Amino acid sequence: MVISPRVTSPHATDFSSLKALFASPRLASKKGQDLAIAIWELIVDKREGLYHSCPPIERLTDHFVWDPLKIFNCFGWSICGLTADLMAVLYKAAGFADARIANLKEHEAAEVFYDGGWHLLDGDLQAFHRRHSPHQDVIASHAECLADPTLVSRQQNPSTPYYLPDRPPDKMAELYEVAPSYDRAYAEPAHTMDFVLRPGERLERQTFHEGRWIWFSNYNEFKSRWPSEWKDDGPWERFPPHRRFGNGRWVYRPNLTRGFRDFELGVLEADGIEAGERGATVVRQGAASCTFEFASPYPYAGTPAREGKEAPRNGCLVETTIAVAEGSAARLRLAVDPDLPWFTVWESPGPGLHRMRLDLTEHVVNAYRYLLRFEFDARPPEGGTTNSGIERLRVESWFMVAPGSLGRLVEGDNELTVRFGDEKGLPTRRLLVETNFRDEADVGRKACRLDNARFVPDPADRILPADPARPYEVVFKVEAPPHGMLQRLYAFGAFRGKAPDDPAEDRVAAYLGETQNGPWHPIFDDTLIAERHRWHFDAQGEAVLPRPAKTVFVRFAARVGLINGKIRAHYLDDRVAAIRTPILVTHVWEEAGARRSHTERIERPGEPHAYRIACGSEPRFRSVLMAVGHIAM
Repeated sequence: MVISPRVTSPHATDFSSLKALFASPRLASKKGQDLAIAIWELIVDKREGLYHSCPPIERLTDHFVWDPLKIFNCFGWSICGLTADLMAVLYKAAGFADARIANLKEHEAAEVFYDGGWHLLDGDLQAFHRRHSPHQDVIASHAECLADPTLVSRQQNPSTPYYLPDRPPDKMAELYEVAPSYDRAYAEPAHTMDFVLRPGERLERQTFHEGRWIWFSNYNEFKSRWPSEWKDDGPWERFPPHRRFGNGRWVYRPNLTRGFRDFELGVLEADGIEAGERGATVVRQGAASCTFEFASPYPYAGTPAREGKEAPRNGCLVETTIAVAEGSAARLRLAVDPDLPWFTVWESPGPGLHRMRLDLTEHVVNAYRYLLRFEFDARPPEGGTTNSGIERLRVESWFMVAPGSLGRLVEGDNELTVRFGDEKGLPTRRLLVETNFRDEADVGRKACRLDNARFVPDPADRILPADPARPYEVVFKVEAPPHGMLQRLYAFGAFRGKAPDDPAEDRVAAYLGETQNGPWHPIFDDTLIAERHRWHFDAQGEAVLPRPAKTVFVRFAARVGLINGKIRAHYLDDRVAAIRTPILVTHVWEEAGARRSHTERIERPGEPHAYRIACGSEPRFRSVLMAVGHIAM
């Protein structure tokens, strides 16, 4: 199996992590105002940046997508408040002293602090304003634009671009006819772009779409309120170059017979099932099962449920042949999270060879992970065999992808490098523990211990202390998959801020422990932040385990409302080192009206691999395909 391959180029920004983003050519080595402008230029770039459209919504919590990596890699569009927040998060991550969100009239923009002052940059409407002469090289602050709207309406040294085509500067000056107010940036960088390619699996990502997208829960309202910004076949950019979303798909087709290692290396866990003569075969009487995990850094999508009146389809297609012996039974079950309820999507009507094609799109749309479990109950008559099993399996999973994140090809020689591993260059796999804090039952399922906690319906609080004199504690168990050992953990919590005039000192914290009772070591331990609306703020941290572990515990503790929490574990899969699997990387592009391609075979994935693609004039990049073949014994 191959861990997190990615193609990098000096001609493209690497969006695989924030660390890689800031190391990319357009941002590396820049400082001060040059760096502030470079980040703004990335946001407004017509190829790699964002366009304005109705923001995507998280499936689990039904709130906006705040994670920078999801916005850049999975979607490629945003809206003013989220864009301003994203820019402020990037400015702080880039090392600026501070950044915040400036509130305009029914609009928001980012403000960053450097050279002893604040400077306003608007990524959504695509403009910033320089001071008038003789300081025409200095970007003005929000306060300066409020005091002198001619910095907007009669700008002497405008940015490039300077506002969207339908936003004349004299009209935009009206945005500054408000009293000054500011909000803190909110960061939720729990996502990573890590993934694994198993034997018999391929990943194709396209700069164009094939009609697979997500009808998010806010789309009905958006369509009715802003019909001029709506397009019935999915998110779009209203102005040239009229960018859209991209599609991609995973295709998993392992060889399950005993002559190959695909089953051993591809299954998440198996109990009583092994690779056999005709496929994955039940090898004992009684209950047996095997589970396959489908984890993607991109959200699964399909032909959408338009206006919520149709079931999404053609996004998750399972083709399989299941053999059921006399006296036996079989079923296929699905879950989007192992802690959530499993449900049956197929059950054998009797013995025989069952060939089927199941469309499971409605169950997985807008999720980033799902699991398929094949269950057998092998009870043959006396003298019979338990020859039940899976003879064939093909799973096709479509997803959304931001075309700008896929890189580019330019005229002449393109020096490309395939790199592997997580953001630290290690061959770890990702395990994300997400909880719907709006659902008391979900918290109850996933938390192994709740102490002094009470649930409340307030949208800004989910959990508060039953006894206000002491903190609540919410403890989660994090367990590595059967073939894994945990290496490090990241914890994120969203807490309610305190009132600015509240003198009370308080803290929010998350701890790492070897048991659910400790001893505890801090992952983060932060001072409670004053916030004028008492809106939530983020607290986060990362901890390296003193030694690899199969199971650890994470404890959140505070006296203010906890509305969201996530845990990301990185683990080493002991099967990764067992075999080096070659990978094929294929680039497809068009030039001079003809389609061209280049395939690179990488024999030793895990080590950086450099190669060159020569292109003619004006190449149009189409797709990149990564594939791992079957592994023979």
